[in-house]
Amino acid sequence: MAAPDTKTGADALPNPSRLMQMGLAYRSSAVLFAALELDVFTPLAGGPRTAAEVADAIGGPVQVAPLRGLLDALTAEGLLTVDGDRYANSDLAAAYLVKGRPTYSANSFKYVENLYPAWGRLADLVRTGKPPMPAEVMLGQDKAVTRAFVLAMHERAVGIGSVLKHFVDLSGRTRLIDVGGGPGTYTVELVRQTPGLTSTVLDVPGVLEVTRELVDKSGVGDRITLMPGDYLTSAFGTGFDVALLSGMMHRETPANCQLLLRKAFAALDPGSLVMVSDVFFDDATKRTPPFAVHFALNMMLTSDDGSAHAMTDMADWMRETGFVDVTLHPLPKPNPHTLITGKRP
Repeated sequence: MAAPDTKTGADALPNPSRLMQMGLAYRSSAVLFAALELDVFTPLAGGPRTAAEVADAIGGPVQVAPLRGLLDALTAEGLLTVDGDRYANSDLAAAYLVKGRPTYSANSFKYVENLYPAWGRLADLVRTGKPPMPAEVMLGQDKAVTRAFVLAMHERAVGIGSVLKHFVDLSGRTRLIDVGGGPGTYTVELVRQTPGLTSTVLDVPGVLEVTRELVDKSGVGDRITLMPGDYLTSAFGTGFDVALLSGMMHRETPANCQLLLRKAFAALDPGSLVMVSDVFFDDATKRTPPFAVHFALNMMLTSDDGSAHAMTDMADWMRETGFVDVTLHPLPKPNPHTLITGKRP
């Protein structure tokens, strides 16, 4: 027989530290966002500096005392190191937060910062069922927010685009349609990797304004066409032998996802390839993985029909549309995306 629980009072209560950690988590975000806005990491790329030297390098109206407090907070977060009164970038900061380096990712965090107000109104979403930040804000209505969004999607897509070649072989294919292609990053990488391949990127005009800048700098812009439109209502055209639908199905209802798959099927010649890449739930319970749970909430906060879909549902919809050889390819961790491929018979 088990011994009776003799704990009483405070000893019987769970440790509240997890609640405190959750409640104060915004402070870490605020420290990162302020550091990126001030660009404190780039001056430190040349070697350790004091707070006063960092202030001089930043220029403009910067007060040394609060800057030192920010640098100390960044040290506590593991983004800086300190020796005496001289601060230096950690390996993590040096890799991703120094301007001019190929892995610079600060635009991704600007996008996250722009989402801050919407997440602060999560309770309103629950009460009303309406997104506190309409999709139009990021899709052209607010040019600064749209620009940060598209550049963030570009930074996130660079790594994914570089590994797609390990999951699909586009050799011999010549015409790709990139539906909801955003920054065009996947298109650029696939065109670079595939001799003779051209691509058409379909997205809304406000997004394509930024896409044009990225494509023009890519070195393969002469093989890429931008098509302004709404992928739900605009015609895709015909004669394509590859269709890519990446990072946009999470904005759509199941019915619209199936519509897009049918439109892709109609745009493809027999023997063509379809690729669907997104953040998915593992299965129809829609409770795992944890990243997808938070991602689905984020999409509800920023689009009328946003959420996330189960990869098993998406695979079934592809088969119901008529695609065959439907295959799931989880991308290398820590990437949260899964690529689902199929063929048009």
